[in-house]
Amino acid sequence: MAQKNERAAEARAKAQAQVKAGERRTTVIVIAVALVVIAGFAGLVYFIVNSAKVPPLAESHTPATADASGGIGVGTGGVAGQGVPTDANRVDLYVDFMCPICGQFEETNSADLDALREDGTIAIYYHPISILDRASNGTDYSTRSANAAATVADASPEHFLAFTEQLFANQPEENTPGLDDSTLATLAVGVGVPQDVANRFASGEFTKWVTAATQQASIDGMAGTPTVMVNGVILDQQQVPYFQPGALKAYLESLTPPTGTPNGPGADSEE
Repeated sequence: MAQKNERAAEARAKAQAQVKAGERRTTVIVIAVALVVIAGFAGLVYFIVNSAKVPPLAESHTPATADASGGIGVGTGGVAGQGVPTDANRVDLYVDFMCPICGQFEETNSADLDALREDGTIAIYYHPISILDRASNGTDYSTRSANAAATVADASPEHFLAFTEQLFANQPEENTPGLDDSTLATLAVGVGVPQDVANRFASGEFTKWVTAATQQASIDGMAGTPTVMVNGVILDQQQVPYFQPGALKAYLESLTPPTGTPNGPGADSEE
């Protein structure tokens, strides 16, 4: 009987140890998930804290093809600022060129978005923003790459899409210095941007606009990148799992075209 009791006690002790180990594993997982969520917002919080003196977007030197929300519309012919339909569902896409998840979004959805844009199903507006400068070892890569994209949109709008595609195709990893201005210029020239336009990257002509546009994006509800907004409403990934191939395209194709001017960031809209 004594041996039987000893075995029972050992079994209970073993079971209790397994339960405690499971609890520890669960706690670690919960903490890890929380840290990931916190990290997702850390860049935006860092930006907000360090941009308290940023002038309003309307007071910034703005690319000719950008609208009042900081969005750069691209029309059916692929040129920024030209041929953007006013009778289609508006899609605003907020991206940081240092953001690896934005790169995944681009890989999954860029071809679909191009097809929908070309046939006039959507009016798409790109928001190059900067919340990950902290992840480029002091080189402010997010701001510099967004400034480069803004410069191309302003002075070589027919090459805006091709250049942004190259920024993602050559995307540096987080916590590296990123690409220098000379390399950014080389990428731009490689897709047809005139050399004199690419040479303007180093001057940071639209740096203040990038900062102001990022601030405006946070006002409009952007809490991280990528963010997809349709007719003024930010898409919930639980509703539209847009990292699944074809999911975003199917959702956009299912929408009824608006009866008036599409809602944009900051506009009153209904779910």
